[in-house]
Order: sequence, then C-alpha cells, then structure tokens
Amino acid sequence: MKKIILLMALLLTTSFAADAQYYRYGVKAGGGFSKAVGSDAPSDQINHLAGIHGAFVFAYEFASRLSVQPELHYSRKGFTYDNYTLATAPETALTGDLRLDYIELPLMIKLQKAALFVEVGPYMSYLLNVGNDVNIVSTNPGADPAPVIGRENFSRNDFNSFDAGYAVGGGLMLESGFFLNVRHTGSLRPFPKQDLSQRNLVWQLSIGYLMPSRRPGNW
Repeated sequence: MKKIILLMALLLTTSFAADAQYYRYGVKAGGGFSKAVGSDAPSDQINHLAGIHGAFVFAYEFASRLSVQPELHYSRKGFTYDNYTLATAPETALTGDLRLDYIELPLMIKLQKAALFVEVGPYMSYLLNVGNDVNIVSTNPGADPAPVIGRENFSRNDFNSFDAGYAVGGGLMLESGFFLNVRHTGSLRPFPKQDLSQRNLVWQLSIGYLMPSRRPGNW
C-alpha cells in the first residue's frame, strides 16, 4: 500500500512539474534614471541622468509560478556633474553629462502570484560607448557665472569594459502577455579606471510583451 501511495505521489509530482514547464519570449523597453554613487561621488555634486533601455526577454518556468529569465539589454547609464571638484585641478570643477552605453545580461529569478511578480538576480555588462558634454569651469568666487576654461574629453579607455552587479524589481503581468516592470540595479565594482570608487546605480521603468507559452520541444 505504501509503495502504491509513493508511486502515485511520484507520478503526480512528475506530471505537475511537466505541466508547469514552458517557454516564453518577448521584448521590453522604457526609461529611467541613473547616477554614480561612492565615497567620491557626493550627492550635491553628482546628479541623476535620464536614460533609455530596451531588451529581448526569454523566460522559462521550471515550477509553478517560478521562472528563470535571462535578458539581453541595451542600457544607457551615467550621471550629471554639478560643479564636481573631486579629482580635478585646483580652482576648477566639472559640469555636464557623462553617458555610458552598456550591453547587459541580467539573469533573473521571478516569482509570480496572480498578476503580480517579484524578481531578483545578478547581471554582467559590457561598455559599448562613452558620450559626454562635460566642461571644465573655474571655481573662482569672483566669476558668476563660472567661465568655461576647457572641455573634459572622456573616452572609452578611461573606463572599465566590464561591470557586474545585482538587480531587483517587481511588476504586473497580464494574461494577454503585456507587463509593467520596475527594476533597480546596482553595480558592485567601480566603473572608472582611475582610483575612484564610483559605481552605477539605476532605476528603470519598462513595458513589455511576452508571447504565449510554449511547452518544451513545441517550437
């Protein structure tokens, strides 16, 4: 009798797991805000920068309402210098936008309850391009507004090519496949090559669509 009960339980568990497994894929896009944080990124001298992102999404539900979701992102990060005086020449400061364009690979674990979901996971990214409109201005108190005395020409060689960090978020998934996602990502390593502790910090809001589910082997 015990063997029959165990066999039935095993069959039910296997059937449940097989029924839960499916693939979905789709896209998402949106905007957000990023900035640099660290001991040499004071909040009164480093401001948020608006950016955009887009991604291809692949989701595999391996248990009921629990899925793993790798993504391929394009993400623009960066920040705005606001009279930044650290790591500059005496009586000078930096002003303007620094933009960092990344290809990013998050690997999210997602738990869904009804239409709501939460997610967490690591990411790795590769720096594609650096753009900037950063000027060097004088901090002489007698000059108002501060005169521009030069331009800070950042290049990709000034920054680390690879970044890694964490991502955490949540959102709303509709039965139709459309979803709304809020996500926070934070870098775990500095992005400048020079001796600075600045790390990327990002908040993103995106909308997306996942195709209807497909069972394994049913492409």
